[in-house]
Amino acid sequence: METEFELIKNVKENKDESSLKLLIEKHSGIYVEMVNRYIPNTFEGIRKEDILDEKNYRIYDAIINYDETKNTKFSTYLGNITKWKCLNIYNKNLKFPHQSFENIKVKQLNEIACDPGIKVLEENESIKKIFKAVNKSKDERVKKIFQLRYSDDKKLVPWKKIAKELDLSIQGCINIHNNYLKEIKKYVQ
Repeated sequence: METEFELIKNVKENKDESSLKLLIEKHSGIYVEMVNRYIPNTFEGIRKEDILDEKNYRIYDAIINYDETKNTKFSTYLGNITKWKCLNIYNKNLKFPHQSFENIKVKQLNEIACDPGIKVLEENESIKKIFKAVNKSKDERVKKIFQLRYSDDKKLVPWKKIAKELDLSIQGCINIHNNYLKEIKKYVQ
């Protein structure tokens, strides 16, 4: 009988499909337990069944990325990465539940820019008004930060990437962004 490390090595070297089946069979319980623990049964926008259906792929991916030199058991490694995957899915859904991406951008800008009860934009107004105000700025960094941050149609561009592009610190970019949002109310109201 081969050890777990030998089975993992066989999968990594594409030697044996039966090794993969044995590992999946042995560690499916850990994966299912972590998903059940960290994803609620009823949570809008997340289908626990979809995450459970990814079980074989997720275990395979964990096998490929597992580093036995770190002195961690594979079951511990699989449990941890499954837990973090579930928490990331859950937290992302809490932050942005079922909205169009444009409304997510508008909501984020409103939350950052305003005092409670005052909105920069209504949810159904276009992000174009914000960019019109941004283009009136004399500070070229403001224009570049907003163009980079909100240029992707599917997600917000990370601050780290923006900071690297502008050769500024991450916090510096965030400060410029947030300070200008306070000014932007003059142009969009």
